Amino acid sequence: MSARRAASSRVAAGVVVRLGRWAVGALRTASRVAAASALAALGILFLNYVVLSTDKARAYRDLDPNVAECRDGLARGWTILADTGRETLQTAIPSDGDGWVDASDDEGAVVAADARWGTRLRCALQRHVVPARAPGGRDLAYHLGFIEFQEDGEPYALVSREGAGDAAIDSAMLRHAMDDEMRAKGMPATMVKPVITQLDALKKHLAHGSHYVIAFVHGWRHDARIGDGNVADLRLYAAHAARFLAQRCPDDPSVCDMDVTAIYVGWRGARVDERGLRTWFGDAVGGFFGGLSAGATLFDRKPVSEAIAPGAISALRTIETTLSAPGAHNKLIVAGHSLGGNMLATGLQDDVVKAVRRHRFGETLPPVLGNLVVLINPASEASKWTAIQREVWSHLADHADAHTPASEVVRDDGYFPADQRPVLMSVTAALAFPAGGLRPGDCAWIGLDVADGFAAARKRIRSRLAATDRMFDAGVDYDWATHDLFPTFKFDFRPAAGFLDRVAARFEGRPPRGETCTPAAPVGLGAGLATLPVRTLSLLAATFPFQNTAREDSHTIGNLDPPRPAAGVLADAQQSAAPFGTTHELMGLDAPGLERHHPYATLADAAIDCPRSDRWLTRARLARADRRGNFWDSTDLAPRFPQEDSLHENGPAARFLHGLQLTGIAPITRPNDPFWNVRAFDNALSRHDGYRLSSFICALNQLVMDDITDAPAAMSDHQDVPGR
Repeated sequence: MSARRAASSRVAAGVVVRLGRWAVGALRTASRVAAASALAALGILFLNYVVLSTDKARAYRDLDPNVAECRDGLARGWTILADTGRETLQTAIPSDGDGWVDASDDEGAVVAADARWGTRLRCALQRHVVPARAPGGRDLAYHLGFIEFQEDGEPYALVSREGAGDAAIDSAMLRHAMDDEMRAKGMPATMVKPVITQLDALKKHLAHGSHYVIAFVHGWRHDARIGDGNVADLRLYAAHAARFLAQRCPDDPSVCDMDVTAIYVGWRGARVDERGLRTWFGDAVGGFFGGLSAGATLFDRKPVSEAIAPGAISALRTIETTLSAPGAHNKLIVAGHSLGGNMLATGLQDDVVKAVRRHRFGETLPPVLGNLVVLINPASEASKWTAIQREVWSHLADHADAHTPASEVVRDDGYFPADQRPVLMSVTAALAFPAGGLRPGDCAWIGLDVADGFAAARKRIRSRLAATDRMFDAGVDYDWATHDLFPTFKFDFRPAAGFLDRVAARFEGRPPRGETCTPAAPVGLGAGLATLPVRTLSLLAATFPFQNTAREDSHTIGNLDPPRPAAGVLADAQQSAAPFGTTHELMGLDAPGLERHHPYATLADAAIDCPRSDRWLTRARLARADRRGNFWDSTDLAPRFPQEDSLHENGPAARFLHGLQLTGIAPITRPNDPFWNVRAFDNALSRHDGYRLSSFICALNQLVMDDITDAPAAMSDHQDVPGR
């Protein structure tokens, strides 16, 4: 008996020893993994902030316009980009679709062919020309200016040239330039302003003549370096605008002499030198590691964009003041992409809230900056938009009850008048239809075949869901950066969990949950085992404790949809209990993939049609008079007005919809509301950077170029300038 006990004791002791050794080994392994992870994190930080870092305080387009190279370019206009681009297109393999890159607008190729362009393209003010090659064609010309900011929001001073190097502008240079201007224009010294900064150069340029100005604030992973893709995007927009104005000239002589000026607001949005990595290691290896390193800098760059916001808004206000001088005929559209949108949202939030607070019932709310501000895929907290919505909401009666008569609800439709134009718009590449997804039971109702008054609505829903299925089959081009990545950095992992579930579903050959009524095929054993780690990670991300569940703080402006009411079906329109978030939808007029991009070098001759679209918004609201204007649709307009210029009353180049239609949610804003938070489908706006379709560019510019309501598109001077 004692022998058995001794043997049992030895076995138990052996088990304890082995468990102890295993525990020690596990602890050692865990400590090694933790140490390796810490070293890897430190290594990534070292690479990002030391080895691969871009210059912290450097302007890239700061050459004084009075320098000979710049002065000559302003006088003659440069065709080099379009000329080089046409040659490139002759040998390039045509490509379109996801991640389209315009091979015909490449500053790097121009500099590689002639190094002198490395200096010329640094000019703070430039003039570019896209020549027409077709018989009877018209060249497209525009100016391109730059305003760059340091990380603390301070602007850069212009530099001059001495020999082969730069020279800071000193007092003697300023005095010489002022003397030359006084002699040339016969002006006293009190009338001549020194040109010290990029903003000064733009003010001088815009002070005379008629101008159509597009100001663009770039976003994350970009700056104003020669060859930056966002600079090329702005040139594409400027050439499009020149083309659209030329189309309007025969019927509207006031725009014939309007000069297009594009203003690029630059800052250090690129912390990692991704272009350098691609140059050193090639597009595949360098691009992969560059993207990996840059991914960690989103919330390093976000506070910088917010620090720059006051300086950027101040500069844009100065441009606005210059353009709104008495008797001037100018227009200004301001756009911000990604963190550039965050910069605008941050800088304008308080101004807009105050404007709503001071708004008088029934009067037109004037623009908040320029004629229109557009945030494109803004990487900005939804709370910066919902603060504005709450201010409007607090002034309106939303529904009738024992204390609020129905007449008061109807009366408040006029808080903004019927001719109110949009003044602030956010547009984001959305994930899918319907907003918020499908509930259990929705598909059964959608499949009903009964004459209950909803048959037409169910048919439309089935059509929309079929389009969504095709999008998921092809790979829906939504804005992954603001939908999934942004919340992850804000410690809300639920959107990332949804992304992982969609990845697993695509691999398994099934539709994603909650996005379709198509029955899922059985998942094979192999596919199920292969996606088990992904689905497990998705479950952990969705249920991770202590994550940030405040959606207005963790979701971006365009990815906060109002929650659907608990009751009702998709064809209903019931009030949301939290009426804040997205308000409109945008779709292309063509099927996904049908519209092709137009390269920059071809824009003077390309088959692009962007006609005048006068009064379309007024007519869309009138067409829904039976619903008090709610759920207006830009493709369903009231009959044209019997004016002589009714031929100009076309619809916009893309389809705008008020409210989130066929989602079971009543519109959370009134039909005349000037603040549009738009969910865009990928045949209009795709991915994070897919804002280059001609129809999308046209639709945005029509909101400013044309009289979409009877209210004039007038700018306000928001600065109290002495002597004005």
